[in-house]
Amino acid sequence: MDKVLLIFSGLENSKQYVNPFLKYLEVYLEKKNVCVDTRDLNTFDERTFFEYNQVIFVFMTTLDSVPSSMLEIFKKLESQDKSHAEVYALIACDEYESEKCDLSEKIIKNWCCRENVKYKGSLKIGSTLFIMRTVCKFIVANEIKKFVSSICKHENVSLNVTLLNESMFMKKANKYWDKEIRKEYKNKINHK
Repeated sequence: MDKVLLIFSGLENSKQYVNPFLKYLEVYLEKKNVCVDTRDLNTFDERTFFEYNQVIFVFMTTLDSVPSSMLEIFKKLESQDKSHAEVYALIACDEYESEKCDLSEKIIKNWCCRENVKYKGSLKIGSTLFIMRTVCKFIVANEIKKFVSSICKHENVSLNVTLLNESMFMKKANKYWDKEIRKEYKNKINHK
């Protein structure tokens, strides 16, 4: 039986956006009779890394890059045996283009190459802040199912999903900023 380690790394405020993805991963992996262990920087013990066949890093990008907690995890793992592990990544970003996750993926690939670990691929999710607040959650759920299927088959995988295209993103952003400007204007009038 495969044993999979899910490692959440990221800023505390990003956890609310990434937690639903972690839950989907846990549920779909357990349905495939995979033993799943979920950890974050505080609960992760690098000495147990050798116990896992596969590791999935789950995080939201920070300025288009990996969060600093991810670098701390990498540093902890440098002295550990990890040659048999397969590494995957579920990378989320708040921009509408999932391509904003590319730099993070390159950093993980580079680390895997330096540490002689097999990098097997990723699922990159754009529009994270919008996706989980809409009825279109099923789009992400379906992509996570495909991702889990590839992981269980030990296949290489490269998936991208986003909810918004550029014009929809601009429309939503303009609506948001228009609302914020009106709110600020009302606050200034009320304080006079």
